[in-house]
Amino acid sequence: TVLKSPQIIPVALFWLVNVEQSPLSLTGSEGQDSSLTCSYSGTVRNVQWYRQAPGESPALLGVLYKDERATWGLNLRAELRTTEKHSYLNITEAQLQDAAAYLCAVEAQ
Repeated sequence: TVLKSPQIIPVALFWLVNVEQSPLSLTGSEGQDSSLTCSYSGTVRNVQWYRQAPGESPALLGVLYKDERATWGLNLRAELRTTEKHSYLNITEAQLQDAAAYLCAVEAQ
């Protein structure tokens, strides 16, 4: 009789989180305030906001954890509301150098 040890079958679990950012594009004037919203499904460890200036790679602005608020630079304020599953990025008194793509990403829990 040949005894075989039970086989271990590796299982990978991937937690998918749907992320949507709005508005998709935003046009404003110098001195104007603007707001971006990042909405997600599921549970996340954190939300990250990035800024991509024309012709450059995305640069991390900062990371928000549960119900945290932050100020980055002179005129960027961000907030994470975990119960609402939203993060907000507010640009106050926009300047020409604020012209960029702003992106959000999440780390799933």
